[in-house]
Amino acid sequence: MKKLTYCFNRIVFFILALCFSFFCADHLFAQEVHNGAVSWYGPGFHARRTANGEAYDMYRLTAAHREWKFGTLVEVYNKKNKRKCIVRVNDRGPVSKSFLMDLSYGAAMAISSAQAGTANVRLTIVGNDSGVYDTDKLFYLYLDDKIVLPKSGDVEDFTDDFAGNEAYFKNIAGGIEIFQRINKHIKRLYQAHIENAPSLLVSIDKRICLGPYKTFKEAEADYHKIATLYPHAALWLEKANKAIPLAVE
Repeated sequence: MKKLTYCFNRIVFFILALCFSFFCADHLFAQEVHNGAVSWYGPGFHARRTANGEAYDMYRLTAAHREWKFGTLVEVYNKKNKRKCIVRVNDRGPVSKSFLMDLSYGAAMAISSAQAGTANVRLTIVGNDSGVYDTDKLFYLYLDDKIVLPKSGDVEDFTDDFAGNEAYFKNIAGGIEIFQRINKHIKRLYQAHIENAPSLLVSIDKRICLGPYKTFKEAEADYHKIATLYPHAALWLEKANKAIPLAVE
């Protein structure tokens, strides 16, 4: 009887220790920041199976890493040009130990490293398939277009040419100049089948973005629609209070 009790206690202890180790590992995992070089891979691997069983799509925001769990979300920050993008780990690599990670072609375009082939970056783990670690942040799609918001302006500045669309822009900041630019993007986004584009358009640090999106999956789905129209589009993770709505229905 004593032997059975001893074995039972050992099993319980082992299970608890295992659970605790997983909890601690995830906690430490979330704090990881790495600096180094990344490369990218594309045409020769497109449509082939990745290590997690998915078909590799060079136009999505994914990456290969030697050890990190599949589904890990990582912010890739290009130190040279200060561009950034969130990617999801779905493959193993790179082969060369000179690089920390292999980016998809889409991710390399997002941080403008595709032409150079490599980039010096900072990698920060921000979440996984279950969500992001900083729950105050949401996903936004950066469209690769700077705008300068004038100090004042209202719907009275609009010309008759835009009267049909005026209902979308009751609180737009900046009047006709910004209205024309936003209207151009809405037309392009409609072409990409982003039907709710007007209600998604926001400005973050004077850059036009779409959002917010609660999950990486839904944000990347819209990214895939606009990637050909905006080759340097990127997926950001930002606090909601940084986003200024550009249009309301």
